Amino acid sequence: MQWHADRLWLASSDESLVVTYDPVSASCEEVLSLPDVRYACPSNEGVWLIAGGGLLGQQVLLWCPETKRVQRQFDCPDGVASGVTVVNGKLWLSHRRNRKLFCVDPERGRNLWTIRMEHQIFSPTSYRDELWCVECDPGPLGDWSDERKAVYAFLRYDPVREQVAERIHVPFRPACLAFDGQRFWHTVEGKTGLYAQDKKLSTRRVPTF
Repeated sequence: MQWHADRLWLASSDESLVVTYDPVSASCEEVLSLPDVRYACPSNEGVWLIAGGGLLGQQVLLWCPETKRVQRQFDCPDGVASGVTVVNGKLWLSHRRNRKLFCVDPERGRNLWTIRMEHQIFSPTSYRDELWCVECDPGPLGDWSDERKAVYAFLRYDPVREQVAERIHVPFRPACLAFDGQRFWHTVEGKTGLYAQDKKLSTRRVPTF
């Protein structure tokens, strides 16, 4: 999920759709349909997507709204990605299970930089030059821990210094995240609809689309 041009951009693999959501009018608009599309991030170049295919299982695509065609495509590092965003002209992809954050050249798809994270991260998103993501500490047994005891947070990460800049713990299990400078937008695992939460952690549910 990504905030861009006063809209939320969301991808649904179940529906094979990318849509935008206008919180003012509480309306959504279909942008594109693509089988197995999982993440969408609009940029000045076009819309970056994570979808099925490629040699390793998932690939990165750059879709052009004007021509309605894919302009670039390359394999995800480590085969899959749990999200994609753009910060300072570079692509940032996360791999949740491997606890990695990748910096990728958007022109050639070459992995420029790999950062190993302390905990699982997914749904990277950006606001200006800030990189945000969802962090999950699954517990001492990692993926074998009781998922009910996992601890989640909204994380602002400084990739230059390779350190956490801000961590906001949340008492629920977010499935994806976007930030508009004032509010966190997210969905919750096991629930329908969108939620908006300011940085003071007052949460409200917004209309389901």
